[in-house]
Amino acid sequence: MLLTKMNTSEKIEFIVNWMKKYLEESNTKGIVFGVSGGIDSAVISAIAKKYFPDNHLALSMDIENSVNDIRDSRLVISHFDLKHKIVNLYETYRVLTKELKTDPKTFGNIKSRLRMITLYSFAQEHNYLVIGTSNYNEIMTGYFTKYGDSGSDIIPLANLLKSDIVEMAKELNVPEKIISKKPTAGLFENQSDEDELGITYNEMDKYFKGEDCYHETNSIMNNLIKKSEHKRKLSQSPLDLGKVLK
Repeated sequence: MLLTKMNTSEKIEFIVNWMKKYLEESNTKGIVFGVSGGIDSAVISAIAKKYFPDNHLALSMDIENSVNDIRDSRLVISHFDLKHKIVNLYETYRVLTKELKTDPKTFGNIKSRLRMITLYSFAQEHNYLVIGTSNYNEIMTGYFTKYGDSGSDIIPLANLLKSDIVEMAKELNVPEKIISKKPTAGLFENQSDEDELGITYNEMDKYFKGEDCYHETNSIMNNLIKKSEHKRKLSQSPLDLGKVLK
């Protein structure tokens, strides 16, 4: 379900109120999240600083990050004066990948899952919730790592299109450099979301809004959504969770 009928300020208020209520009901004290240098985590950073000024923790987790991503993550941290920690995971990543002797194609997912482990370590220490930063486009197309960047307690931006994120970033005073930056997962050098997905975020938004798209858009999107369906489900069991096999 998309948040479509509210203006940008109303969407921010709705999400923040929901986050505060969830924290209260879960008996947790605050939020912890990763700052990648991209627009999605920058929006979460802005929300954290404005609405959770005393009970947030931003983590910059470096694993062969590009120079640009490292610089941009530091820019976001400095711009919003976030409570933060810089964690270098390269040595852990190097030892793990050497031991696993696995296909290099999986290395990006390993990076994402190491960051998830790190976030939950700090979350447990502080009794905080882990905040995911994925948006609606990423979730519906499967552009995330299962039990990696999808491994979180709550995903506040999950019902927002990429265009909504851009408007929210402007409303929350995210630096223009971050807003205009080409979207990337930051797992490999010169990686681009749109290049990997084979479609632009603008076309994705049109598809999700039911607007006229390029001829190939429907085919690309239907395929992405179908093949990633398993990633949007919990681990499956023979019977529904809560039922006992008798």
